[in-house]
Amino acid sequence: MDWSKAKNIIIAVLLAANLLIGGNLLAQYSSRQAQERQAAEDAVAFLEHEGMQIEAAVPEKAEKLPVLFLRLLRSGEGAQGGYYKSYPVVLQGEEVGFEFAGEGQQAAETIPAAKALLKLYAQLSAEGSVKGMHVEEIRLVYLLSPDESSYAAQDTASPAWRIVVDGRTYYIDAYGE
Repeated sequence: MDWSKAKNIIIAVLLAANLLIGGNLLAQYSSRQAQERQAAEDAVAFLEHEGMQIEAAVPEKAEKLPVLFLRLLRSGEGAQGGYYKSYPVVLQGEEVGFEFAGEGQQAAETIPAAKALLKLYAQLSAEGSVKGMHVEEIRLVYLLSPDESSYAAQDTASPAWRIVVDGRTYYIDAYGE
């Protein structure tokens, strides 16, 4: 048997298999992007049909983000708020600063912005009519509620969708189903 010929055949077969697998992955990725875009458009159309006006751009892509571990600095020891990889860290309640202490080992996929909008719609419509409400901003942030652990030296910030409706700010858990 001619080993150089067999080696070339094996290389050609493996190259063809890699091309086939790569093409399949690319097709799946394109299909998923189209589905996410369509879901965002459908959610916006539904909300506008229900009387909400969506003035903000609705992000189409869901992202994989880890939780953040933060060391809390109280009584003006540090600046309030901050950024982690271009995502703002939002602190609710008392004035609290923080230092970055690490991130979770595994990043989990966040829900799309359209799903967060629909969750907010369900919450607001349970309280009353949503007709005439204006969605001014939709943004992915890290949310930390130091009120819940007022004596903790370290806390966890998790991704949340920050949605501003008629000047009021709502936070929807970005990991929630």
